[in-house]
Amino acid sequence: MPTTRRATLLRPLAAVAAGALPLPALAQGGEFPNRPLRMIIPFPPGGGSDILGRLLAQRMGEALGQPVVPENRSGAGGNIGTEAVAKAPPDGYTLVIVFNTIVVNQFVYAQLPFDLKRDLTPVAKVALAPTLICGGPKLQARDLREVVEISRREPGRLNHGTPGLGTITHVSCELMDAMSGGKLTQVHYRGTGPAVTACVSGEVELVSAPLSAVDELVKAGRLRALGNLAGQDSPLMPGVPTVAAAARLPGYAVDNWGAVLAPAGLPEPIRQKLESAARQAVDTPEGRAALASRGIESSFGDGRALAAVIEADSRRWEPVIRKADIRVE
Repeated sequence: MPTTRRATLLRPLAAVAAGALPLPALAQGGEFPNRPLRMIIPFPPGGGSDILGRLLAQRMGEALGQPVVPENRSGAGGNIGTEAVAKAPPDGYTLVIVFNTIVVNQFVYAQLPFDLKRDLTPVAKVALAPTLICGGPKLQARDLREVVEISRREPGRLNHGTPGLGTITHVSCELMDAMSGGKLTQVHYRGTGPAVTACVSGEVELVSAPLSAVDELVKAGRLRALGNLAGQDSPLMPGVPTVAAAARLPGYAVDNWGAVLAPAGLPEPIRQKLESAARQAVDTPEGRAALASRGIESSFGDGRALAAVIEADSRRWEPVIRKADIRVE
C-alpha cells in the first residue's frame, strides 16, 4: 500500500489532535453530550453486528450519561448505514458499529458512496467475533488438513457455504485457497443462517460462521469445528485449533474485529470522550463478561490503533480480492 494512502487514513486523527479542526458541538451545545446519541447498526436485527451494537449502545450510554439509541439501517453489505454516518454532521451524536467487512467492501464493490479513509473517523476497536470453519455431515475429511489435501488433489470438489459474495467469510476462504494452493467451490447464500442450514443439511460440506451462529450446533454434534480463523486461540472456543495450525498454513489469520466509527471532522475532545466510553463499555470485567455471554471477545484498541488495523487489513485484502476477481456491481 503506497505511503500516500496510509497518510490519508491517519490524517483525520492527526489534524484533530493538532487542533486544526473546528469544535462545532462544543461551541453550539456546551458540554458533550447533552442529548441522546445514535448508534447506526448497518445490518438487520439478530446478527452479530446487531448483538454487539445494542450491547455497546447500552454500555456507552451508561458511560456517557446520555442514551445511545441503536438504529438498524441495513443493506448493500453494510454500506447504506455506513454512508448515513459518513454524511452526518461531525458532532459526535451519530456513530456506526462496523466489522472488518467494511475494509473488504472497498475492493469488492464497484462503487461506494463514501470513502472509508476520507469520510470516517476511527473512534475505537471494541471486539473480536470468533469465527469458525465447520464441517457438516457430508464432509468425509477428518480434519482441516485433509480438507486442504482434497482441495489440492481435486480442486472444486468440496463446497463451502458463505453468507454472500464478498463477505468476510468468503474472502477468508479465498485467502486459505491462495495460501494452500487448493480450491474450494464457494456457494453463496443470503445470510449466515441459510449458509449454516445448508451445511447441516448436507447441501455443502463446509461453512464459515461466527461462533454465536454455530456454537449450539457444534455442541449438539451436528457440525464439527475444524478451525478458528483468528491468529490466536480463543478462550471462547477451548480445544479448537487455529486454521494456521489445523491446516498447517503458517501466517493465516483473519481477526473478525468490530469497531466504532464517526464522521470525518470529529473534534478531538469529542472523539476522546467517545473512545473513553467505548473503553469503559468493553474493557472492564463487566464488559468482557457481557460480551463473552454473547459469543464475542472484548478487544479494545484506541483510535490510532484502529486506524493502523484498517490500513493493515486494506493492504492484506486488496490483492486477495483482486486475484479472486470478487466484484459486486
